[in-house]
Amino acid sequence: MTTYLVEFGPAWHIPPITVDYSDPNTAARTIAEHAIPYLRPILTAKGHPEYADCFFHTDRNLTVGQFMWLSLAGEKAAQFCPARLTPA
Repeated sequence: MTTYLVEFGPAWHIPPITVDYSDPNTAARTIAEHAIPYLRPILTAKGHPEYADCFFHTDRNLTVGQFMWLSLAGEKAAQFCPARLTPA
């Protein structure tokens, strides 16, 4: 079991979370479920409430991550809320 502390960028006001990364898909869903309630009002205030329908992804080394929003039909994408991952 590999546990990581996920700390989000200071502009986003999301409390850190510790996540078990033995299953990366479950970890990403857990992080999204934790962060989206904090992201939603910020994204709405920035004029992009649709971005709250997003997912969390990391680099291969599990050192950094961010949220992504994709609109395949609209051919648009956005990346936001950077995060740092450190082994806990």
